[in-house]
Amino acid sequence: MDPGANVTVGASSFAPDDAMDVERTRGADWPHWPDRGNGPTRRDRLERRLFRDSEREAEIAGAHETIRRIEHAASAKAMEIDRLERVLGVEPAPVPEPESEPEVRGDHLLFAWTPQGYALRDGLGDIPTVGSRVSVNGHEYAVAKLARSPLPGDERRCAYLEPL
Repeated sequence: MDPGANVTVGASSFAPDDAMDVERTRGADWPHWPDRGNGPTRRDRLERRLFRDSEREAEIAGAHETIRRIEHAASAKAMEIDRLERVLGVEPAPVPEPESEPEVRGDHLLFAWTPQGYALRDGLGDIPTVGSRVSVNGHEYAVAKLARSPLPGDERRCAYLEPL
């Protein structure tokens, strides 16, 4: 049998010998192409990022050093004050504790719109019902909904108010 007998009709034209040696006219479009994404622009971006990171590390190290010096100076001053008080025979003054204002907690919260922004107020007594009218700081509101407090850890109910 003839080896050319298996050739399909119409496939009689032959490709030149150098058909596979044609240069690519497009850029690398294969994911495994060596230069894909590794060009000079990416390298420049990576170098800039590395430079910024090293600058930040230097700033943080400088800030830590400044904090250490301030703490050292503060402890030295505190020791000098203690020494002077012992020399003078003065008892150290007690450090006053900050006075905390008594927290006024109502039975529920009122969340109302004002021209300056939203305001959260304490309400005393029973929580109003949806649709009822409430007066807050001289302004009339209608209760739009009842829900839990927007404050974290606060178990009280909150009446959300709409201006009338």
